[in-house]
Amino acid sequence: MLSKLEQFTEACAKLDKRGIVMHEKRCLRKRHLHSSCLRCSSVCPSGAITCSEGLALLAEKCTGCGACTSVCPSGALSAKLPSNKELRSLVALHVEHSGAVAFACEAYLKAHPAERQRAIAVQCIARCEESILVDAVLRGATSVSILNASCADCLQNKLCFLVQTMADTANRLLECWQYPVVITLTQKIPEKIKPLPITESEANGMSRRAFLTAFKRKSESLFTQVLPEMILGTVDKQPETELMNPMEESKYLPDKWCSLVNSLKKLKNTANSTGFHSSLWGDIHIADSCNGCGACAEACPTAAIVIRNQDSLCSISLDTSRCTQCGLCKDICCCESIKMFSTVDLDAMLAQTPRVLSEKRQEEIDHLLEPLEQRMARLLGCVVKN
Repeated sequence: MLSKLEQFTEACAKLDKRGIVMHEKRCLRKRHLHSSCLRCSSVCPSGAITCSEGLALLAEKCTGCGACTSVCPSGALSAKLPSNKELRSLVALHVEHSGAVAFACEAYLKAHPAERQRAIAVQCIARCEESILVDAVLRGATSVSILNASCADCLQNKLCFLVQTMADTANRLLECWQYPVVITLTQKIPEKIKPLPITESEANGMSRRAFLTAFKRKSESLFTQVLPEMILGTVDKQPETELMNPMEESKYLPDKWCSLVNSLKKLKNTANSTGFHSSLWGDIHIADSCNGCGACAEACPTAAIVIRNQDSLCSISLDTSRCTQCGLCKDICCCESIKMFSTVDLDAMLAQTPRVLSEKRQEEIDHLLEPLEQRMARLLGCVVKN
């Protein structure tokens, strides 16, 4: 009887949006139409994501690989089944038991069921992003193995380059703190990783209590997420009574960057403060042509850019630890004054002290601001007279 119940809970899990949570208002394309960000749709191996004027996830195409959640710079996409929090808990459990960690995809574990207790299961190894890998080393893992044995025959093998890049970036980060290279892509689980002990309930199959708990969790997700999608086409949408400004969405720093910065602060060795090149954090330079309009600070989804006006002095500052290199500030700058760089100083970043990018007095700003009639003439292509 319980084996049938297990099959039913698995079916519920498959209805659960393949483990991807969408926060549409955080999407850069939703915040501003001038955003050039296409990271999620570019990396998706199944074409399940579109982001023309906003974010759309086609659940029937989504494989739940999690690659989109690993590259999203604004937290518009996040993973569950397992979540990052659950992954970190599993990492801690394996490190305590074996002193090492291995990640394996479901395809590999289905082909090698005896290995399931020795590896942390993910839908696809594209879920092994930098913050998870660095966290594993910080917890004391002497080796972190990412199994890519099933990648060659997988339809998602285009993600191998992404996984290798994330592993290399995590290794380079740790090397800056004089840690040995321990994160590797491998074909099999190292012998030193012992299988986690099987509980009595696991040995005898799923208990009724475990089933009811799983059913409750999955049924809540089914009714709150899947059911509205099923009836979406049959119920007319209610007209919005108030137009909301997407730019008013609250600032949010994704879990990946929060966890990475916190982990790096805990590393004990002396850091090498030389420039670190990656797609994780960005450095910004502002040219003298900046007119202090503040659009960059208003649009920044993570509050990395802050503008202050005090005593007729306008200053724009950057907290590098919060810059996810999303590029939205550069995309919307009407003066084309912003340049984005992929190299940051790690010591300065971890200090989390905002660096002043531009500082101007009000009279300088007034001189740079384009008169209204000139702006209208440029936009309309005609002469505007008072």
